[in-house]
Amino acid sequence: MFTKTFERKVEKAALGEMLVRKGLISQEKLKSLLVEQQRSQKQLGQILLEKKLVSQETLERVLAEQQIKLGQLLIQEKLISLNDLERFLQEQQYNKKPLGKLLVEKCAISQQCLDRILEKQYWQKKGFWLI
Repeated sequence: MFTKTFERKVEKAALGEMLVRKGLISQEKLKSLLVEQQRSQKQLGQILLEKKLVSQETLERVLAEQQIKLGQLLIQEKLISLNDLERFLQEQQYNKKPLGKLLVEKCAISQQCLDRILEKQYWQKKGFWLI
């Protein structure tokens, strides 16, 4: 069951790691970019754009994947509405339960569905899920 594995907060992968995993830059290119980043004190994304290694759209998409939240994925998958999410987030503040657990308890989604979405969130934040 994925819930126990993925219920904890998922640490995001570094931008460079995600770009390599997605095949957008090579490991060697990343190493040289990181050296340049250290020297210039610029953000990696800025260097990537200046060198035209990725488009603004691609950079924004990968950065968004790094930050994806459970509620966003549930809405993307059309499993709940934005109104539902807002209502459950308010209830979550009151009872302090993880959002996924609350959604299953309220029968908004099944445990199987939650497991699938948590797995997707985990791999997407690590840069392994292609959207």
